[in-house]
Amino acid sequence: MEKYDIVIIGGGPAGVTIAEQIRKENKNISVCILSEEKVLPYYRLRLGYYLQNPIDEKFFLKSSEWYQVNNIKLMLNSKVEECNFKEKFVVSRGQKIEWDYLVIASGSKPYLPEQMRNEKLQNFVFTFRSYEDLLALKKRVAQAGRVVIVGAGLLGLELASALEGKETTIVELSKRILPKQLDEVASFLLEEHIVKKGIKIILDNKIENVEPYQNGLKITLSSGQAIECDLLIFSAGVVPNTEFINSQEDILNSKKGIDVNYKMQTKLPNVYACGDVAYIDGQNPGTWTFALESAKIVAKNILGFEAFYQNNPLPYFLKAFGLEIVSAGDMQNLQNANILEFLDKSRMIYKKFVVKNNKLTAYLLLNDTKAHLQLSKFLNSHVDIKLLESFLK
Repeated sequence: MEKYDIVIIGGGPAGVTIAEQIRKENKNISVCILSEEKVLPYYRLRLGYYLQNPIDEKFFLKSSEWYQVNNIKLMLNSKVEECNFKEKFVVSRGQKIEWDYLVIASGSKPYLPEQMRNEKLQNFVFTFRSYEDLLALKKRVAQAGRVVIVGAGLLGLELASALEGKETTIVELSKRILPKQLDEVASFLLEEHIVKKGIKIILDNKIENVEPYQNGLKITLSSGQAIECDLLIFSAGVVPNTEFINSQEDILNSKKGIDVNYKMQTKLPNVYACGDVAYIDGQNPGTWTFALESAKIVAKNILGFEAFYQNNPLPYFLKAFGLEIVSAGDMQNLQNANILEFLDKSRMIYKKFVVKNNKLTAYLLLNDTKAHLQLSKFLNSHVDIKLLESFLK
């Protein structure tokens, strides 16, 4: 049986960031990362790029040497089967591992409707969120000509962009692309740009039925429209990965994740949660930025430097179809707001700033994102309108 000062469940960006921050401040604390993955922790946001490109060292968060040099125990292919909070140990691959502090950074897994788990569909229906998904899809994509992607979220759009040369259709439940991240103008511009790339977009629809057809699938949508394809990829929502936690434990909030306070603490002593699995302030932020920020808060609090989640709007990034988009803040609630906008359709440049009570509450940058870092510092702060106007040019 092994024991560590800190055991981290999950080898994603949150887990690795915690280990990195701990080691920067303290060289002696023992740290163990338990990862389900068979490979080194990697950039999930780059999965789309590597679908049709060879995997290289840029795919990984850190090299294997980094973990050795920093004396961080990284256990790969180590799914947690049991988590005993009372006796302070976890079980992975039959091995009991004790901890003084436990951090649950187990992330989330893709949502796949039960009807899609049919054995008859397993060679045609895929999710796209992990290295294993990437390997499985690499083999199938090479043989597929017609691909349907369910979900026009950030990962779904990046996936569609990576499938250049395929006959691709995107099916989206919402009435427009990225309704949470973009306003109507940006959604329309992005949709128009994507369609010009030869990709078909079907909005305000969901899949009602899927069945094997010839050498592929026949999909029936809620509108009654039928689509034939060789490959169906789901990129429509995620669920927190908490299977290893007994449902009777009081740190869970049903299917929404693990309840944490602003210090990322659960209701149990010395147990923290961060990243996709954390449920805070009535929401799962579920972004890469939140994973990093919440991980740093966990590390500081374990080390004794009190830190709190500020609940500031977190930016969303999209790099696909030759475009870059950054969005932060609430783009929907615009009552009593002062709106600053700039549009150059010929260059596909669109900028929008939302100001309320002289505070910048949201911004959107399409295809000219140079001002993002400066604008992020002004978010929810008093700002000079003339200064914002200078960023529009």
